[in-house]
Amino acid sequence: METMRIVRLGVIIFLCQELSCGFADESSCLPGFESELLVFKVHRDHLHRGKRLGRITFNTCDGRTRTLFQSVDKRFDVNMDGVLSLKRPVTLHEGHKVFSVHAWDSSGKKHTAFVRVERAHNHEEHHMDTEVNTTPQMESLSDFPVLTFPKSSSGLKRRKRGWVIPPFNEPENSKGPFPKKLAQIKSDYAKETRMVYSITGEGVDLDPKGLFTIEKLTGNLFVTQKLDREKKASYRLIVHAVAAEVDIKETPMEVIVHVIDQNDNNPVFTQNPFSGHVPEAAKKDFEFMKVTATDADEPDNDNSDVRYSIISQDPPSPKLKMFDINTVTGGIRVIETGLDREKYSRYTLVIRAADMAGEGRSTTGTAVITVTDSNNKAPQFEYSSGRKGGCIIPPFNEPENSKGPFPKKLVQIKSDYAKETRMVYSITGEGADLEPKGLFTIEKFSGNLFVTQKLDREKKASYRLVVHAVAAEVNIRETPMEVIVSVIDQNDNNPVFTQNPFSGHVPEAAKKDFEFMKVTATDADEPDNDNSDVRYSIISQDPPLPKLKMFDINTVTGGIRVIETGLDREKYSRYTLVIRAADMAGEGRSTTGTAVITVTDSNNKAPQFEYSSGRKGGCIIPPFNEPENSKGPFPKKLVQINSDFAKETRMVYSITGEGADLEPKGLFTIEKLTANLFVTQKLDREKKASYRLIVHAVAADDARLKEAPMEVIVNVIDQNDNSPVFTQNPFSGHVPEAAKKDFEFMKVTATDADEPDNDNSDVRYSIISQDPPLPKLKMFDINTVTGGIRVIETGLDREKYSRYTLVIRAADMAGEGRSTTGTAVITVTDSNNKAPQFEYSSSSFGLKRRNGGWIIPPFNEPENSKGPFPKKLVQIKSDYAKETRMVYSITGEGVDLEPKGLFTIDKFSGNLFVTQKLDREHKASYRLVVHAVAADDARLREAPMEVIVNVIDQNDNSPVFTQNPFSGHVPEAAKKDFEFMKVTATDADEPDNDNSDVRYTILSQDPPLPKPKMFDINTVTGGIRVIETGLDREKYSRYTLVIRAADMAGEGRSTTGTAVITVTDSNNKAPQFEYSSSSFGLKRRKRGWVIPDLNEPENSKGPFPKKLVQIKSDYAKETRMVYSITGEGADLDPKGLFTIDKFSGNLFVTQKLDREHKASYRLIAHSVGPDLDIKEAPMEVIVNVIDQNDNNPVFTQNPFSGHVPEAAPKDYEFMTVTATDADEPDNDNSDVRYTIISQDPPLPNPNMFDINTVTGGIRVALPGLEREKYSRYSLVIRAADMAGEGRSTTGTAVITVTDSNDNAPQFEQNSYTVSVPENEVGMEVARLPVTDDDEPGSAAWSTKYRIVSGDTDGFFNVSTGPSQLEGIIITAKPLDYEKINLYNLWVIVENDDPCFQSLPTSTATVTVNVRDVKED
Repeated sequence: METMRIVRLGVIIFLCQELSCGFADESSCLPGFESELLVFKVHRDHLHRGKRLGRITFNTCDGRTRTLFQSVDKRFDVNMDGVLSLKRPVTLHEGHKVFSVHAWDSSGKKHTAFVRVERAHNHEEHHMDTEVNTTPQMESLSDFPVLTFPKSSSGLKRRKRGWVIPPFNEPENSKGPFPKKLAQIKSDYAKETRMVYSITGEGVDLDPKGLFTIEKLTGNLFVTQKLDREKKASYRLIVHAVAAEVDIKETPMEVIVHVIDQNDNNPVFTQNPFSGHVPEAAKKDFEFMKVTATDADEPDNDNSDVRYSIISQDPPSPKLKMFDINTVTGGIRVIETGLDREKYSRYTLVIRAADMAGEGRSTTGTAVITVTDSNNKAPQFEYSSGRKGGCIIPPFNEPENSKGPFPKKLVQIKSDYAKETRMVYSITGEGADLEPKGLFTIEKFSGNLFVTQKLDREKKASYRLVVHAVAAEVNIRETPMEVIVSVIDQNDNNPVFTQNPFSGHVPEAAKKDFEFMKVTATDADEPDNDNSDVRYSIISQDPPLPKLKMFDINTVTGGIRVIETGLDREKYSRYTLVIRAADMAGEGRSTTGTAVITVTDSNNKAPQFEYSSGRKGGCIIPPFNEPENSKGPFPKKLVQINSDFAKETRMVYSITGEGADLEPKGLFTIEKLTANLFVTQKLDREKKASYRLIVHAVAADDARLKEAPMEVIVNVIDQNDNSPVFTQNPFSGHVPEAAKKDFEFMKVTATDADEPDNDNSDVRYSIISQDPPLPKLKMFDINTVTGGIRVIETGLDREKYSRYTLVIRAADMAGEGRSTTGTAVITVTDSNNKAPQFEYSSSSFGLKRRNGGWIIPPFNEPENSKGPFPKKLVQIKSDYAKETRMVYSITGEGVDLEPKGLFTIDKFSGNLFVTQKLDREHKASYRLVVHAVAADDARLREAPMEVIVNVIDQNDNSPVFTQNPFSGHVPEAAKKDFEFMKVTATDADEPDNDNSDVRYTILSQDPPLPKPKMFDINTVTGGIRVIETGLDREKYSRYTLVIRAADMAGEGRSTTGTAVITVTDSNNKAPQFEYSSSSFGLKRRKRGWVIPDLNEPENSKGPFPKKLVQIKSDYAKETRMVYSITGEGADLDPKGLFTIDKFSGNLFVTQKLDREHKASYRLIAHSVGPDLDIKEAPMEVIVNVIDQNDNNPVFTQNPFSGHVPEAAPKDYEFMTVTATDADEPDNDNSDVRYTIISQDPPLPNPNMFDINTVTGGIRVALPGLEREKYSRYSLVIRAADMAGEGRSTTGTAVITVTDSNDNAPQFEQNSYTVSVPENEVGMEVARLPVTDDDEPGSAAWSTKYRIVSGDTDGFFNVSTGPSQLEGIIITAKPLDYEKINLYNLWVIVENDDPCFQSLPTSTATVTVNVRDVKED
């Protein structure tokens, strides 16, 4: 037994020795998984219990086929055969699941691999069970893989020694040019033999094919077109390298290309509109609904970080901001009390969703909020005819939706018998004892008829009531009388599409104006009335191709027609149009619907009112109402007037009065036999609110039988046909910077021509915008009813924000109707915090004095006040004035001392006045002395009191350069940021004030070479420095800069000057990183791939530290390696940006990067094996900072100035605006485009100019420029990056219209003969005067001259004389009588300004006789 034990021990020792030798041999077996990452493809996201996913292979190196496995994720099971299956159902929420699996070899050592279960894409083979992926996911699920290569002979692998290739990033939407080089892949074998490179994988031979190519001999990897992250976020490429001439082959290498997100998608609301309900009793902060928007850009990134804001609230009542929105979640909550369903049953909020945390691309949507569970007294109509004959009662009108109060009196019905006895009145009929019961009641003794609640025309348009009158004490009874109550329509219904969506078909060959479908909408308001007059418009077309407006809609019929050629079913087979239907002829309430287009290979007849009483007693005719602006048709019947005598004989009717035979004549007519009363045209309440007509009725056969004349009153019912009008625009106001909350300091007012004390003229005010929006967005509030503007936030600071501009909206219908906007300009005035405090006497008036003395603070008066003058400054009052009459007078500066007469005082009231505008630059303050003496006793007098009047500075002076031009010198070898000269300007306005705060900018550089911006200027000091290399004295020895100096910190008044710079006695080729085996520099070991650059987007949101990549040496498979980094951003400034985990090799960035601060960082990675004295050659890692759109364009000057002749033709370009963007050049983020936002004045057409969106060139778009009418235009220009879709800024172009060259200059005579001596240079030969009828001093008037023939050898020069209207010819070379003694010069004259019409050119002939001079 002992012998056997010894034998076994010997065998074990032998095996151990053999195994030890085997481990020393690189080709021996090593236990382990076949790969560090095992990928299992599945067909769906929802996996069922028991599903078998595949087999995991573990090489034990001892021949065993069964191994003990353990899954960290307990939902997965791995049996001893390596079969991976599900113990419980699993859902792949993100399309994949990563977990780790452990296995133990025969020695008991634990091995770990990562398993990734992912849903297969369409192009992948669904039957695949496992595959090796060289981008393993760590258990942390980091997006940055550890790039190690598998050990086994299968799959992708790397050789034993070397660095691992990290993935690299390419921004989407790159502008190229293409193909664009991404990296150079290079094998170390290339140092010994020529290698041939190729690639396979996604984007190469797998769909989407052809995106990537590689140069087979250089290894340069290219992308062939711009990538789109929203289509595919990363690509897995396999690079192959084979020797061209020997039998050498690199193991295939995986390269991952991540597509870096750019902000190229707007947010999209998940629905539109959103609907919500809020109880009217909801308390503050009650959240009741939510809006949501998605963004197709990368999740958890600024580009998809959507924030919400409320743009507007309609109606803006009872307060402008009843609701607030959670900027992050979109939750909408109540922030004010006062919701009232009866007054405001529905609110519409316009919501803005913007990415970049609210600063980026945006879209708007609508949230419609339903709120769940004043005194328009009509005239009292009393009727009395006082005649025996009867009369017929016309119907009368009551507007629907009346606001009451209820019961509301409509009319008083009165019997003539009431003069003799007490009558009792009652009513029956519709709305009384018939359904809808209880709408109308009558007071039984007075006959007052009431409506008890608001009426709804859409439910019932008229009511037929019967009035009964019975004597209370005698047997008298009136014949029942019919009363018609017509309900007057109000615009309280939106149009409704008859279906939604509408579908239509159009042939792709359809010609222009071919109408192929129709949309229709109905409106429940009264037919043939503005309230139901629906008009249609197209809001949007999707897709907007090949042109933005392929279709038009008939605004009246809704017919849709083709207006552009180019329909192409193969390209765009379907269009979706969003259609708006709006009543009030397109100006009123609206709704939207959809038209889906597939491309295929008015009588308002009023009721006839007939009046008959059938009784002997008479009746009283109430007035009746006719709405203004009725659409007819005309003549339109109003009522039939009928005499009771008409039952017995034929009556002839006529009318007289206002609108009949009195002015305005002809508005009303009556048919003489039928008595139908007509209106002949629409009425206008604003011209005349009522008409008094007299109706006459005479028997046709017996003139003695006639009715007593009857008065008929026609009231014109107001419609909302007038917008409010501000009483002035702009309004100006002043507010002290120390004003407290709720201090009201100014008022705006607007009038409305509609009926007073009516909703149509009930104007309410709201603030639309505040500029600047600082220090808070809402520094002011407005009283919605009075227009009073008050301070609602502290923090007014004259030094920072001296002026605010508010855009004010005035809207009738209590803020819900027609509207207009105006401007309130608010000047913040200085508050004298150190001034003495006013102390007021107990009498509540005047200035109080203490112990015989007054305490008067200085006070302020702005310079350049517009008056009116004299302007009251303050009232000075003595306490003695309580007991006796005081007489006041003043002396001092501005009174009896120069400048005299500026100030006066009313001798009895003490009111102190300034008599004219003051000028701070002339005198900054005035010291006045006030005297007060009792009128009746000169012995009673106040001690003289000093009053200081400080003149408050206004910005009325432009900066002035201290010299012009400035001169400076710069060495051609000067480095970047070398400052070599300074310009300075002064401003006469108050020092240490915005008005004199001068800032400098460079407007232009001449020549613009080798780069257009070789220099920069310190905006504050005026120091000029070099910002580009490439100064070359031989090429460009002198530069001229045009400098702008502007006050108000660069935003105010400006002037320009010149800096002349004398220069005194490049190829951005990215480095190609190849790692040599030499003993110096960065090197790689003999075999390996070259590391491409890493890309990190700027402004990353973290969290930090943020892992970029894992650097790993192949030595790490055998021994522990320690990693470190040096270089820029590590131990060189800016220090601390990058760190590396010394054991894992994880490389981190510690904070967000800024490309505009530094565009790339060069790091050196080091790896050392402390246990085996192993050291990797240092490896260079380049981190490129990928640009994000985080800079707005900036105009190179503001404003720009240009001149255009009034006769300039269309497309004549006359000036250019330019803006720069600090983002990466030649990138969408800095691709600036220009648009014109507004033109002031907008006359004779609002689009007189157009702008080249790319160059900024401004050109004439329409004829009609006229200097006499509109001599100057201001254009507001928008410059936006992202090719016009991104961040933006606005600037101004001021265009002066100049006189056109309508007249060519004319020589006063056509020929001249002169004589000059020979041998003289510079001698005047002749003066040629001309005339020009254009505006003196203009470019169309000034002249220039040319000699066009007769002087081929250049003996003469011609120039413009000092008067600008003469040409002076002088000799340029000595004349020689012996050679040529006669010259015939032909001279032409032209203007400096070009002619835009054909004008004759004037010429003159100058005959020059050369005189012989005797020569010694």
